Amino acid sequence: MEQESGVTAQLCLPLAAAESVPTQSESHRRAARCAHCGAPVHLPVWLKETGVCLHYCGADCRQAWARTEESFAVRLDGRHGRRRRGGNWQIQAREARYRDECRCQECGITEKELGQRLHVHHRIPYRRFHSNVEANKLEHLISVCPACHQRLEARLRTEMPLFAADPR
Repeated sequence: MEQESGVTAQLCLPLAAAESVPTQSESHRRAARCAHCGAPVHLPVWLKETGVCLHYCGADCRQAWARTEESFAVRLDGRHGRRRRGGNWQIQAREARYRDECRCQECGITEKELGQRLHVHHRIPYRRFHSNVEANKLEHLISVCPACHQRLEARLRTEMPLFAADPR
């Protein structure tokens, strides 16, 4: 701002106020808590809005949380599926198989060749969602044969993404 005397005035903010003004990149982030230690984790808005509810501040916390989980056992026998996956699970699983033309999206085998119905896998683990409606959206589901389903679940257990903010 230039005053009549030709002197430029400066806007001076206290340091605390200057620190509290979000930068453009920070305004596109939202805070969450680490699922293991409870530390704040800043996430991109788009990730927070997906409904994913488990976030970690780093690989160590993710691994520690995974070790303390009751069980990562994969139940492929179909028992407890409706109760654990919500009332819309059966319908959404059927829709996913139809969308995928009853073909495993990993190896390409069909239900006819396999001789049984394909499994339906959550691309993002079901337990990470706040609601079964969000978790069971078709965009989160993929049709796979039992062998590929086991491989995908095993991969998730070893390479589970952090869903944490970029540490920069």
